[in-house]
Amino acid sequence: MKVFTKALSSKDILAVCGGTWQGDSTGTFDSVSEIAEATASGIVFCEHERLLEAAIASTAGLIITTANLAPRLGKRPLLIVEKPYFSLMLLITWWLQMDTKTDKWEIHPSTIIHPEAIIADKVAIGAYTVIAKNARIASGVRIADKCTIGENTVIGANTLIYPQVSIREDCSIGESCIIHNGVVIGADGFGFLLMDGIQQKIPQVGNVVIHNHVEIGANSCIDRATLGSTIIGEGTKIDNLVQVGHNTVVGKHSILCAQVGLAGSTIVGDYVYLAGQVGAAGHITIGSKAMVGAQSGISGDVPAGARYFGTPAIDAGTMKRIVIAQRHLPEIFRAYQKQSKDNNT
Repeated sequence: MKVFTKALSSKDILAVCGGTWQGDSTGTFDSVSEIAEATASGIVFCEHERLLEAAIASTAGLIITTANLAPRLGKRPLLIVEKPYFSLMLLITWWLQMDTKTDKWEIHPSTIIHPEAIIADKVAIGAYTVIAKNARIASGVRIADKCTIGENTVIGANTLIYPQVSIREDCSIGESCIIHNGVVIGADGFGFLLMDGIQQKIPQVGNVVIHNHVEIGANSCIDRATLGSTIIGEGTKIDNLVQVGHNTVVGKHSILCAQVGLAGSTIVGDYVYLAGQVGAAGHITIGSKAMVGAQSGISGDVPAGARYFGTPAIDAGTMKRIVIAQRHLPEIFRAYQKQSKDNNT
């Protein structure tokens, strides 16, 4: 359950979500929750038949639901919309912004800011954070405790950076990004060259460019390019524990789920979905709107719009038929053994 500081009226909720109100509209609401833990001042959603029984039995003050389910929920307060879950998430997003909206922009006294760093008005910086020379922090940025912002790095307006994030030198972070705990942006790419029996380090002197509205999950790493830029496109969402190798380019509005690993110089198009633990070899292209299933290993290019799965990843339909066929391998092998025995007698 999440309890908010600001309680909302029916008018407030309709202004954010739209839809049609049914029942008493005089109450106020201060929380959202799962149906089972709802209170008389709480809001829940009921979008599917399987939730209906629990919703009827709940003490929720407001249920966001569909026109089809509304008649079965009685005369209690209802907000009738086309997509209840989406409407609730929209409301929560707005509510969080209202709860955290403040005119107080404070820089903790323990913060270390280089004299040549440029910090805009309306910036909040937490304890023990270090801002290096020539870093530029735009208005509306919030940087939490124990972060490091390297030399010449730019942080765009309204970006939120959670504790213990390290952003190395020369990197660029766009506007309205969210960077979660423990993320490392701009560490050296993994580049070595075997010379005379010794692994010689290849200098990594490029940077990382993160475009606007990108979210990066906890403990993910995005390595700097060898010479140019590692790029994450606008609106792309990266889950926890993701590794993006040097010189990789990820397009717009793509999804990289937990433990995805992209080797160096991988090109990922727009609106690509990579499920959990997908691994991609370097110097390949994954076309726009492709989808790759969990734990797949990508060893070659993936066409735009393709559905791939398996290791090595191939067309998902073909791989599903292979998986089904594998279940019958013991029977097939026994039949083969019997036929071989019969042929030898």
